[in-house]
Amino acid sequence: MPWLSELFGKEDLPRVWVEGLCWDSRKVQPGDLFFALRGTKVDGHRFIPEAVQKGAVAVVGEERLSGLPVPYLQVENARRTMAEIACAFYGHPTKKLCSIGVTGTNGKTTVVHLLGQLLPDCEALTTVRVEEEGLSCVTTPEAPDLQRLAAHALAQGKKFFAFEASSIGLAQHRLDGSQLSAAVFTNFSRDHLDFHGSMEAYLSAKLRLFDFLVEGGLAVVNVRLPARVFAAAKKGRLLTFGLGRGEVRGKEIESTPSGMGFVVESRFGKEKAFLPFFGVHNVENALAALAVGLGLGFSLREILEKLSQASPPPGRFARWETPRGATVVVDFAHNPEALRAMLLALRPRARKLIAVFGCPGEADRGKRRIMGEIAGR
Repeated sequence: MPWLSELFGKEDLPRVWVEGLCWDSRKVQPGDLFFALRGTKVDGHRFIPEAVQKGAVAVVGEERLSGLPVPYLQVENARRTMAEIACAFYGHPTKKLCSIGVTGTNGKTTVVHLLGQLLPDCEALTTVRVEEEGLSCVTTPEAPDLQRLAAHALAQGKKFFAFEASSIGLAQHRLDGSQLSAAVFTNFSRDHLDFHGSMEAYLSAKLRLFDFLVEGGLAVVNVRLPARVFAAAKKGRLLTFGLGRGEVRGKEIESTPSGMGFVVESRFGKEKAFLPFFGVHNVENALAALAVGLGLGFSLREILEKLSQASPPPGRFARWETPRGATVVVDFAHNPEALRAMLLALRPRARKLIAVFGCPGEADRGKRRIMGEIAGR
């Protein structure tokens, strides 16, 4: 917990001791540094008086303001500043860990969940955990939460910190100031156009992940991704993966009663592999996690042994049996490509398949018809 001047690197700032970081006026505690963020529906500058009344010792915002009873720092981008200050406040934990960011339209949760099981002393931060702990945002938490969790992992003796990096989180600078030892790009298809506006902007946001990769860091990329991804990944040591193609590739894929069998071929060796849950798309997710482990120096046989005992994340291809013998499968397939992959995995196993799906809230209404067409095929 440093002085305000230390956080900003400016000796001329008032001597104020900062106890915590906050961007939600309802949660301000005495001693907090409050960040007034512009949201899509409300503007955090409106809540500065409430934050100060609750004990905020200083405020960061973008508007020109005066007359506050506490120091006010005007910045060009409050979100970017919050991320950079969060890194400093928590002692830059992502630089001290082997931090792994995973982006992509689908598969982020499964890849991060698998990394938590395949790598020793690995802290895994998935969407499921974010929701269970009531953190600030879906998928990638706001920067103070992200850095706090990384710092906690470091304090607990963890060596690896794997987390999901969403396109919105990247666009909103939640990773700014972080340092990644490995960056993973799983796949790319339509989603979140309500926020990004176009596929080009959506892809550009995801490509920001490679900006945080240390020189010589590991860039794990699905071989079927667009050329722009490979250009952005050149900063790191590129390692591709894929179904039948790539430097780490899965072949001879077969579905068994208890999971997916396949053969892994790579310059690291060739071995038979088993994934104890279903779906060809999950084989692709497993290959991404395998590529990370191999790229970080672990042996193929060692990783595959752990993969054979891995579990899927909660809410991903979760199965229940009804009293009448029907199998119910629940998955977070919330966009066209994810729904297509799930139905491809289920149709060969089902005598009769009933699909119930939804498109949440106001998110990208244009994908609703596409998903309906996929379900009706």
